[in-house]
Parts: sequence; C-alpha cells; structure tokens
Amino acid sequence: MTERPWDDLLSERDRQVIEAAGYDARGASNWNTRGVGERPMVLVVDMQRLIVAEDVSIFEAIEETSRIAIGEGAWRAMAEMVDLVERARKLGHPITYTRVVPPAYDDPGHPDLAVVDALAPAPEDDVLDKRYASCFHGTDLVSRLVRAGVDTLVVVGGTTSGCLRATVVDAQQSGFNVVVPQECVFDRLDLSHRVSLLDMWMKYADVRETTEVLAMLESVARES
Repeated sequence: MTERPWDDLLSERDRQVIEAAGYDARGASNWNTRGVGERPMVLVVDMQRLIVAEDVSIFEAIEETSRIAIGEGAWRAMAEMVDLVERARKLGHPITYTRVVPPAYDDPGHPDLAVVDALAPAPEDDVLDKRYASCFHGTDLVSRLVRAGVDTLVVVGGTTSGCLRATVVDAQQSGFNVVVPQECVFDRLDLSHRVSLLDMWMKYADVRETTEVLAMLESVARES
C-alpha cells in the first residue's frame, strides 16, 4: 500500500470522512482528479539558486543565501527530480521550467534566478519566467500547453504550499490532468508540506509515489 506523507496527521474521524466521501478513490466531488491523460509534460517549478541554495541546513541557507532559501530539504527532493526529468526527457516527453522573478530583481538574468546546475534545462526545454505564485498567472503557459497538445502536467519543485500548489490548482481548473510525485516536492515547514499534499490529493491532483509516476510516463511513451 502506498505510504502517504499525511497519514500520521489524520485523526480516525478524518480517515472516516475521506473514505465516506470517496476522496480516496475518486478525488474531489465536482471534478475528476484521479487518473492521467496521454500527453504529459513535466513542469519544473522554481528550482532556482535563490530558493534551493547549497546543500546545507535551512538555517545556514537562510543566513548564507536568502530568507526564502531552503537548502537540504530542496536537495533531497532534487535528487528524485533529476532522475524523473532525465528519464522523461529520454522518453520524449516535453519539459518546461519556470523561474520566479521577484520584484526586487530588475535583471531576469541575475545569477540568483538561474536554475540550479544539477537540474539545468536542456537546449530543447522551455523556460518560462513569472512574477506570481502560479505558473499560469500572467504567463502564456496555457497557450504553450495547447499548442503542444499536452493533457497532463507532472508538477515537481517547490514550494509545496506556495508556487507549486497555486500552479496545481490553476492547472486543474484550466482543464489539465495533474500528477504530483510526492518525493519530488518540498517546503520550508514539514506541516505545510504534508497538509498541502493532502489538500491537493483530495481536491486537485493525483498525488503518487515517484516510482508510480515514472511507470506512468514509460507506459504512455510505449503507447504513443
């Protein structure tokens, strides 16, 4: 049975509510949030030096890089992301990266805003700059996805409760299937991370173990 990051947060009543309402099997009652489509794209959210920082404790990352830096928690998730992105690329699935450009940065080419080297985009990958939490708000992402024939977004990166969650909600509401590999996302606070995964799983996305997502990507590639 899949181990869920939120399992030990649930009371017995919470478990009963989830089962009684069918969230575990069907997701949200007003739209389908289980299952995937046939044309997935991997969306890598804000894996930038300013946020990821070095592989150190979050306290060191904040002191040495920025108050929004995360450090070792981001690196743990990134190890899973690197494998997923590389395998998806080899299977022929498109990859899009997003970068947040905070108002404090006048130059989008500032080194702080670059994607970390370990996960750097390949020449064929798209890179999309944004100002707000959601990758959809104020960007042409929907148009890009429609032109590419994408029906499913596999969303990785951070933070779970911030830009990633905002993107997942907008993706679902824009008519795309959404998959979140649970080991490929991260947050500053463990509580925010786990509760946000639960919230997305119940309402907006198919949250799965990364091994399951990789199997899905391989299956779709064989069928296409």
